[in-house]
Formats: sequence, C-alpha cells, structure tokens
Amino acid sequence: MTATSKGSDSRTSISPEKFKELRIKVKFRVKAVLASPAPAERAPGSLLGDDLPYLEPGEATWGPDAPKYVAEWRRNLDLKAWGQEMRELERELKAEQGDEDVSHLKGVLFWSNVCYFSGLALAGVCNPMAGNPIAAFLISTAIFCRWTMVGHHSSHGGYNSQQVEEGGEFGRFHRKAFAKGPLRRVVDWLDWMLPEAWDVEHNNLHHYKLGEVGDPDLVERNLQDIRKQNIPKPLKYVQVAALMLMWKWFYYAPNTLKEMNLWERERAEKNPKRYEMKEKIFTVEPGHSASIVTTVIELFKGNVRPIVAMTKVLAPFAFFHYVLCPLPFYLLGGPQLGAIALANMVLADIITNVHSFIVIATNHCGRDVYRFDTTVAPKSDEFYLRAVIGSANFRTAYTTPGRPEGKPSGVLGNINDFMHGWLNYQIEHHMFPDMSMLSYQKAMPRVKEACERHGVPYVQESVWIRLKRTTSIMVGSENMLQWERGM
Repeated sequence: MTATSKGSDSRTSISPEKFKELRIKVKFRVKAVLASPAPAERAPGSLLGDDLPYLEPGEATWGPDAPKYVAEWRRNLDLKAWGQEMRELERELKAEQGDEDVSHLKGVLFWSNVCYFSGLALAGVCNPMAGNPIAAFLISTAIFCRWTMVGHHSSHGGYNSQQVEEGGEFGRFHRKAFAKGPLRRVVDWLDWMLPEAWDVEHNNLHHYKLGEVGDPDLVERNLQDIRKQNIPKPLKYVQVAALMLMWKWFYYAPNTLKEMNLWERERAEKNPKRYEMKEKIFTVEPGHSASIVTTVIELFKGNVRPIVAMTKVLAPFAFFHYVLCPLPFYLLGGPQLGAIALANMVLADIITNVHSFIVIATNHCGRDVYRFDTTVAPKSDEFYLRAVIGSANFRTAYTTPGRPEGKPSGVLGNINDFMHGWLNYQIEHHMFPDMSMLSYQKAMPRVKEACERHGVPYVQESVWIRLKRTTSIMVGSENMLQWERGM
C-alpha cells in the first residue's frame, strides 16, 4: 500500500505489519457494524451509549488499561480475582451436593403430582366458563413445575453426580436418561417441546452463548419485527400479550426443533463418518427464530418438512392434554361434563404459557442487562462475568421474610422459589448451569456479596418490574446495554 503526493514521485510505504493491523481494525469495525442493530431498530433518544465507539481489537474491556470511556466499574474490576473466587465457590457447592438435593427434587416432583392429579379430579367440578379456574390453575402449576424445575435442572445435569448407580447405570434424573426417547418423554416430561431439542437450544446454545449473536433466545433481536413496526405503541403491547398466551407451542417448540436440526447438520458436516446428515427442516437463516408462522409460510412455499416435523413434536402433548384427559369426563358425564374438562385443559395451557413467559423471557432482558457481539470461552473469567451482567434475578428465598437464621430458606422462601420455577436464581444458574436447586439457594447470597465487593452489577428486582423492563425492550421503547461499546 502506498500514498502518493500530488506533483511528486515520492511515496510513503506502510510496513506489512502495519497493513495487517489496519486490515484487522477495518474488519473488526465492519463486523461490529453488521452485528449491531441498525439505527432504525434502536429506541429513539436512547441514553444507553449508542454514540460510544466500539472497543478496538486488543483493547482491554476491563481493568485499568481499558479506555477512559469504558464504564468505571469495568475499569476498577479485578476480573481474575473475582473469577477465581467464583470457581472456588462452584467447586465447594458441587462437593456439598448429596442425597438431600435429590430428596428435594423428588419433593418438588411430589408437589407437582399433587397439583396435577388434584386438578384433574376437580376438572369436571370447577367450571372455568362459570368463573372457577381452580382446577386449571392446579394443572397449570404442575405442568409449569415439570418444565422449569424437574425437567430443566435434570436435563442440565444438576443431579448427575448423585444419579450414577452401581455398575455405571444412570438414575432417572441423570441428564443422559431423563426424558430420553418417546416413553421416557411421556413419563418424565411431556410438554410442547421435544426434550432433545430443548437440550440443544437451551442447555447448549443459550447457556454458552448468552446474550451473543448465537443466543437463540436473544429477545431484543428476536422481537425486531415488533420493535420496527411503525404503529401505535399500544398495538405493539397487544402483540406481546398475544405471544404470552401461546409462546410455548408458537415459538419455543419450533425454534428448539430448528436449532437442533441445524446443530445435527453441523455435527454431521464435521464428522460425516460418525453422524448421518439430516435433511434441513426450516429454511430460515441462522440467527433468525422459527415459529408456527414460519412453519405455515414454509408450507405455502412448498416445503412440507416443517409442518411434518412440528406435527410429530406437538402431537403427543396435544393428544394427551386435549383428548385423553377430557375423554373420561365425556364418557362418564356426557358432552357437558366433557366440555368443562376440556375448558380446564385449555385454560391450564394458557395459564402455563403466561406463567412461564413471565419468569423465563424476563431473565435476560432490560435496559440494565448486557448483550454481546463478541464470543467468550466457556468457564473463563469473562464467562462468569457475562452470566451475571447478562442476567437478572427476582426475589429469592434468601430475601423472603421468615428465613431462619443461618439457613438459605424458610417455608415462605421455598414457596416463593417454587412459584418462580426456581428461575429467580438466573444469575447463579448461568454461572453454574449443572447444579441442584438447593445449591442455587446457597450460592445466591455469596455470589451477590462477592459482586458487591468487586463492583460487579448484580440485578435483582421483582418479577413484575422485570416484566415491565422486558416488554419495553420488546416494543422498542428501550435498548439493552452493549458490552462492546464500553457501557
């Protein structure tokens, strides 16, 4: 590369090293611009740092060497010391896990079954069409519990070390056995989502690409269609409310299936001798979510693979929930009793959708939560940091009244955690994904104290406040914090 002055043959040369450095900087800038939402997609008048430059490659993102425009807490942070403290805590908590943790899980499952069968017993008595939703609420709570507490933590491997039996056999709650195959899916965790697809989408991609471009559950990106709409804001909120009523089968089931299919294809490309190449189901581009709308659009384009695959995924739960459960009431009491039971099943599904949306979609969204354009290595110091600043906790057992001195929780605290689906420990869960529910109760106060001592932002608010912050992101009123802008 040369630069020539007008009217002169003299040339200023740039060394190959300098040229390579400039090329890297240009490449990084282009990548950052492409990865960042377009200006029209950002909330107007935002004060969240859209005017700040992106950090250069090689520039410190934390510590005293970080640029002056980087947030003060980041420049003051000793990330290595904080990360080492978190690793030691993780090792300590895992070493403490034992039979008590499994007994606690079984207790949660017991109360889930109590709710479910009590709801079924009352399904022909409590008429939701006459204003009595008790049966539907009990059934909904049980389904919610099976997903967010039993299925969620078992599939993460939170109880693996306690679920290896003599001879190397895996117990029911080991991640390699839980809900694997059609029969175990029915017995362990029958829901709209395919457990194997959930394992790829949630346990792998979401947890180890939290808030990144590769995170399939990045709310700010996934809701761009609503954020960009040039319509009155109340109409945007109506769309968000509609999504809450049906998001499990409308979004989660197809999107987890899509991610599993892409993951299986990528695996086969890397190791064709071991894995068979699967046919591509959805034609949506990577980084774009799939939904029932996507499935229908694909059908009109002549691609029947999504509708066939989705039928196989949705049919087991739909048949069990909407046919088998109301059927005895219809046979015993005729159409009127059958209609009441069916109404309870419909309402239970709606309540479960809303309940789970409120405690799940709000975990990693808000104007005080970070998103990331760059990747990070699992279990690195910054991985632990991003788990904290890319998540939000709700009220936990430790902050609930009635907690005995020296104990992580009391009766009210356990009820609080149960109704939150144990998703109120989202910070600790993303730091240490493969731990038991009891371990999160123990970890929370210690992680929070360490964050306060090291100056790391630790977001903990009522779930209702977090819902408001999340919907503000969804409709485009606010933006998330951008890590690469030094916020």
